[in-house]
Amino acid sequence: MLVLAGAPEADPQLGFARALHAEGDYYRAIGEYKRFLYLYPDSPAAQEARLAIGRAYVHGGQGEAAEEYFLTLAELSPEWRSRARLEIGWARYLGGRSEAAALSLRAFLREQGAQPGADVDRARYLLGWALLSEGRGEQAAEAFASVTPFPEQGRLTESARSWGTLPRKSPVVAGLLSVVPGAGHLYIGEPVVALGALAWNGLFSFALYESIRRDQIGVAVLLGALELLWYSGTIFGAISGAQKYNRDVRQEALDSLRARYDDRPEDWPPRPPTRPEG
Repeated sequence: MLVLAGAPEADPQLGFARALHAEGDYYRAIGEYKRFLYLYPDSPAAQEARLAIGRAYVHGGQGEAAEEYFLTLAELSPEWRSRARLEIGWARYLGGRSEAAALSLRAFLREQGAQPGADVDRARYLLGWALLSEGRGEQAAEAFASVTPFPEQGRLTESARSWGTLPRKSPVVAGLLSVVPGAGHLYIGEPVVALGALAWNGLFSFALYESIRRDQIGVAVLLGALELLWYSGTIFGAISGAQKYNRDVRQEALDSLRARYDDRPEDWPPRPPTRPEG
């Protein structure tokens, strides 16, 4: 535990906040961190407490509150203004807002320029994960490769580079094949749905033919409308199925990588993930 010069009584105060944070009691931890800052605003550990408050908001699922808090820290000093962009990028990534996270992280890196350091490496690393979440494998690989060498860097970079080789189904092809009812669903790996689409479209088509042959105009119009809806639904279903297939493949690959690497480090270098696989 950090020993605070000139304020030994501050140690238990901050230690209690840390303990609550570690236990997942983020709401109370935030209160204790704030109490610590009120009592010991000039403590050497004040910076740690300020940062911990924002991170506790993130871990507690209050991403917007975390952003607002980090923005208030940005007003304290130029150092905090820069650090806030990094922490906001981290918060956005944890909140599932990968595109917004990439914007904040890039802003931080532009401000830092070529200056090396742990924060720069962490920002580049987080940027790689944000880009990978958006399906931008090549850009993610560039971000990972730009980080100061760390364990598993090569494997992670290669995994990002191979993102474009993941199995994929073309929504356009799925839609075109669905001109023959069921063929689009067969293409995306849904044989049961394909068989059902073929059977139902065939049934409606036969019923429509019979109603026309028997001069049952009203029935023919109704069946024609229903067949049009079913037929167009089959086409759009195949297209959306192809899009879902692509999302699922990418998400499974992303989850597999996240199970092997720490994709959301609070410090540098990243640690092995503690979240269970799956």
